[in-house]
Amino acid sequence: MSERLRRFLLATTPGPACAAVLAPEDLEHARRVLRLSAGDRIEGIDGRGHAWELELGAFERRGVPLRVLRELPGQLRPGEPGASLPWIEVAASLPKGARAEELVGRLAQLGVARLVPLVAGRSAEAAREFGGHRRVRLERLAAEALKQSGRLWSLEIAEPLELAQLLALAERELLLLSPRTPERFFDWTAAQSGRNWSAERPLCLVAGPEGGFSALERAGLLARGARELWLGPHVLRIETACEAAAAVLAAGLGRAPAAGPGT
Repeated sequence: MSERLRRFLLATTPGPACAAVLAPEDLEHARRVLRLSAGDRIEGIDGRGHAWELELGAFERRGVPLRVLRELPGQLRPGEPGASLPWIEVAASLPKGARAEELVGRLAQLGVARLVPLVAGRSAEAAREFGGHRRVRLERLAAEALKQSGRLWSLEIAEPLELAQLLALAERELLLLSPRTPERFFDWTAAQSGRNWSAERPLCLVAGPEGGFSALERAGLLARGARELWLGPHVLRIETACEAAAAVLAAGLGRAPAAGPGT
């Protein structure tokens, strides 16, 4: 990424048979807010590991032509050999309103690969209502964080899962945030040097609803092999716990990235 260039999300990426096209909201932001003009250079990203240096043409009613100057260094997908982070998922019972929006933005900045909205027995209505405008809003915030943070892979937002559905998924290593265990999250992370998790074999951080998991749900998680880890001495809100745990994982498991696509 070139820090001197403003970043914009592309709706269509450049290729032999198609031209680069800015996403509609980014087009309006470039035209009406930033007041960019023909000849200005920007960085276009696709959310899939690629970036290009582009030159703007003259703005037209339907858009703006973009000329590709060069492909910029890309990033490997999380979990691929040499990537800066393994594949980290967060399965959490989403809080309501702005709290969920802040959670999405921060997980995107920290490099979490996928967010799985989780529905448990004590989940509030906000965790059960996911779709339409709410999904669009959260995906938009994830895209904004992508542009701001310098990462090139978008945070994926999965379809909501019941806890039983999550437990039925194979090949996941589950970490359960819990105040009931003496093992510290920080110590566990520090002992994982050299390990990697991929999209096929994810590391999945599980956070329950504000009322906590029921005894039966907790037993199911432990039977599935979930490791209970203690994050700190205080009771944390869902978003605080997820963000703190993701930050520990990013710091403890992150590494200098190898060359990615386009390099």
